[in-house]
Amino acid sequence: MSLRDRIPDQLKISEDIIAITMEDDVSVYPTSDYVLVEISHKAGRINIPKISGTLRGLVKDDKRYVAIRGFGFKGVGLAVRVAHELKIRESKFTYLMTFDTFDATDPETNRPVTSVQIIVMPPE
Repeated sequence: MSLRDRIPDQLKISEDIIAITMEDDVSVYPTSDYVLVEISHKAGRINIPKISGTLRGLVKDDKRYVAIRGFGFKGVGLAVRVAHELKIRESKFTYLMTFDTFDATDPETNRPVTSVQIIVMPPE
């Protein structure tokens, strides 16, 4: 089974443009199958070690899928930094991750914003 086959259907990116509706720099949306973390294109300073530590527990201990979505230039950079921090802090196993890009729109400007989704999969 490929990594893409393991992605929950709700997290598969289609050709649709996603609207950015978040009001905070970082928003968390837990579901029964996965946890979605979104990082705004307008984000200021965020606590990357704290976020990656929390995500580590969700993936490693709770065996949950975690999707990190970063919107726009700032959000993409911060999402990649969170995934990188998560990966370098772990020494007992290797995280499996998939990366996808997609388009989103900022409702205030109605302009397209290139975005990334990183899915971190629990160890089997």
